[in-house]
Amino acid sequence: MTPGTARAAGTPLVEGAAEAPATGAFGYPVFLDLRGRHVVVAGGGREPAHKIPTLLGLGARVTAWAPEHRETAPLDGSPGLRLTGGAWDPAVLDDAIIAIVATGDRATDRAIATDARARKVLVNTVDDIPFCDWSAPAILRRGDLTVAVGTGGIAPALAVRIRDRAARDVGPEYGRLLAIFGAVRPRIMATGRSFGDRRRLWYGLADGPALGLLRGGDDDAARRAVDDAITDWEAEG
Repeated sequence: MTPGTARAAGTPLVEGAAEAPATGAFGYPVFLDLRGRHVVVAGGGREPAHKIPTLLGLGARVTAWAPEHRETAPLDGSPGLRLTGGAWDPAVLDDAIIAIVATGDRATDRAIATDARARKVLVNTVDDIPFCDWSAPAILRRGDLTVAVGTGGIAPALAVRIRDRAARDVGPEYGRLLAIFGAVRPRIMATGRSFGDRRRLWYGLADGPALGLLRGGDDDAARRAVDDAITDWEAEG
């Protein structure tokens, strides 16, 4: 948006709309619901040990296979985690939704990735783009709010630096605001108002005073501001 221009209230602002679309790998970002889903992690080193707790925290059922569980062994006994070893068995991938492969041996990684693809399991082979179906972004979490930054697998360190800069602007108050929105969403949906009407309300709530009140530590006032805005919107209908 150039200086002096304005957008209509409730109209999404698409940053970079005039830019050329991404032409490299991993151009289409998605968020997956892993609750109760099977995820396979291959490898027993630092990368798998770092990723497994995150996956478990998101509710995934994780099978971790490794010839040797060097750094993953301390995770044994974690709810939802099964450690397995021995010779690689492609059956480990049965009913998996995604797989993360990081054994430290390129040939082994590629063999496992090939098995995953043959079973239609989306695979991320760490630091080996041709054998990846998806990439892991740098992530900032504020409660249920997730900000993900990707670089198409080219420069993960750049994604981390951008994520860290975003963290200075997107504080914990955003997570609390989203929690308030989650509490009032059923009330808004129950009105039966049109999608366009509901979108207008949501933009008004996002741009309203609640965020500033949360940033100032007045959560009760923030909830009242949201409630008042919804009440006024309901009265308009």
